[in-house]
Amino acid sequence: MTYEAELAQEREYTARVQQILCVVIENTRSHAEFKNDTIRMILADAWDELRMKPTALSPRELEQLDIEVTRFAVQREFAQSRAKQYEKMVSEPFFARIDFTEESENGVEKVVIGLYSLRDPASSDHLLVHDWRAPICGLYYDAMPGPASFESPSGLIRGTLTLKRQYAMENGRLKYFVNTDYSIDDQMLLDILSGATSLHMRQIVSTIQSEQNQAIRCEQSKVLSVTGGAGSGKTSVAMHRAAYLLYRHRDQLDAKHICVLSPTNAFIEYVSTVLPDLGEENTQASTLTRIEERIIGRKVEPAVKQYEALLDESAALRRQSVAWKAGREIIRLLDAAADRFRERGPAFSDVSLGKTLLFPAAELTRMYQSELSILTPAQRMKRIQVRLDLRLEDIEKTLYGRYEKQLISSYKNKDLDFATRMAVAQRLHPVRAQLKQMLTVNLPALYAEALKTAPKALRDAARENAQAGIIWHEDAPGIAYLALKLGCARADTDILTLLVDEAQDYPDIALRLMALYFPKASMTLLGDPNQRTLPGLPDCRPEDWGALLNHPEAPHLTLTRGYRSTREIAAYCAALLPEGAVAPQSVGRSGEPPVEEPFDIDRLRERLEGWLSGGIARAAVVTRTQREAEAIARGIKGSFLLTGDVNELEDAGVTVGCLNLVKGLEFDAVAVVWPMDVERTPDERRRLYTACSRALHKLVVYDCGGR
Repeated sequence: MTYEAELAQEREYTARVQQILCVVIENTRSHAEFKNDTIRMILADAWDELRMKPTALSPRELEQLDIEVTRFAVQREFAQSRAKQYEKMVSEPFFARIDFTEESENGVEKVVIGLYSLRDPASSDHLLVHDWRAPICGLYYDAMPGPASFESPSGLIRGTLTLKRQYAMENGRLKYFVNTDYSIDDQMLLDILSGATSLHMRQIVSTIQSEQNQAIRCEQSKVLSVTGGAGSGKTSVAMHRAAYLLYRHRDQLDAKHICVLSPTNAFIEYVSTVLPDLGEENTQASTLTRIEERIIGRKVEPAVKQYEALLDESAALRRQSVAWKAGREIIRLLDAAADRFRERGPAFSDVSLGKTLLFPAAELTRMYQSELSILTPAQRMKRIQVRLDLRLEDIEKTLYGRYEKQLISSYKNKDLDFATRMAVAQRLHPVRAQLKQMLTVNLPALYAEALKTAPKALRDAARENAQAGIIWHEDAPGIAYLALKLGCARADTDILTLLVDEAQDYPDIALRLMALYFPKASMTLLGDPNQRTLPGLPDCRPEDWGALLNHPEAPHLTLTRGYRSTREIAAYCAALLPEGAVAPQSVGRSGEPPVEEPFDIDRLRERLEGWLSGGIARAAVVTRTQREAEAIARGIKGSFLLTGDVNELEDAGVTVGCLNLVKGLEFDAVAVVWPMDVERTPDERRRLYTACSRALHKLVVYDCGGR
């Protein structure tokens, strides 16, 4: 059959699928409206009865009514959700096809692959389109024509893959198809990569590469580590893995049981539309700082403020603090401190009222160490507090009678009662204050006390911070870890899947904290050691991530290809890396070479205006520090400054932000404003590499050194 004849056949199939989609959408919408009308009728009938007679419906009947309305509401929302899915398919009902012949079978199975599955109305057991997440569809991403196999729920299926085809759709019409040995035709991939960015990350189901697909579908371990260079698709892998797991474990998993841990609030907003585009509800999203503050119950130094402090040349203590607290020794010390506190408890002392001994230290110690030993330390201290409060009530009654006799000549009725209570409260205030001090776990102070082998300067700083109520960013994971170990906060047992992006930025203690806080979660960590940019952090070791999460045998997959930048930009970025660092292999397209210029705000404004008037959708100015970003934003009218605030990201033509806040984001064109006279240490090279690798099509590096 000629290509033209086969293309005509494929177009007929496309038109048939689109016709069926339109019918299904109409039927599904009608079904949703019917459910909505039913709810209105039920509520109207109930209202009529209650209006005539408020007691017409018993509590049991009202409860039954609520159950019935909820049932119809769930059916309505499901139908509405399905209609939205099918509407997304109309313009591109499918993107690929494979033909597979199973062993011992004569017939060829034609598998057309799209965003969701679509059944043939004429045959309920036949799919016109298969969901990309179905097991057999993995062959399209991983296998080449010839002998092939895939894992199905019933076991390994072997056979022969006879065809791999990709379709190019435009405005709902099939333009052409390509038969390929690879998951996606090179020209099709380049066409897609050449497109402009948008405010939010896009789904990539039609362009998933084999190495990405392995990471998305890997289910052999509770922990999976995925590393890759800038633009290798790590974040896309994370979001599509969430969609895949929701599909594969629909009976056990829903969106509220999945959490994406992101580096910044802007990044959370950036990825917020991927799952809805894939037909799934958005998962929970958070930052590690938010979680730490929830555990500790206090504010933590923002990451951007820590980053700024560390870049200051005079901040040797902070850099030493970050470096020392990123190692394994702090985990050992905190575990020992928690064990010691669990065994011995706080330093109890006698509690007296004047010369009267109320609660001997030996009694308090016995309660903590023996009577309540099966409880967590925090529970023990609460239980002791309750016991002592009950005993204090008896003491209060005795004191009340005594003070009432003393004050009766001066006060009457309510005034007497008030004056007596105030006198009793004042008399017992030192007792209650002493008990509160002994029976409250002062986490920052306990953390400072645990740092026994740390350099003296760090021990002193930790004690001073505890007294001042300050929590440095690098101390927050350790303090939160102690809180969980002692039972001062509860773990999150609702999250069953955790996806950790930019994992290279987390010290070892932070990963231990995640394991403790999400005890039921399977975890996927995604990161790039070349983008570990925080001053003071030692080199990243992804091979250790699994062990830190109590799964030393966890698989580690590496994404070797980069898809974000043009070849010229990718080569420029690779040259910035420290010696021995490996950059991803560029699968880019040709473009303009990066430009280096001295910094001038007027020339920067002109270039940005030229980019935007020339068709660039989104541009960014990336700086080394937030102070520099703030100054430049003031000089560029209409720009949007990233600050680290909750859920920030606006669809402005120009976004301005320091390196710490643009991590993970990408832009059509990027102007990097950087002091080139700063010593090019390995981590400084990584910082500049990370800044420059935000660019897809155009990159200009401005030297602002010496200003």
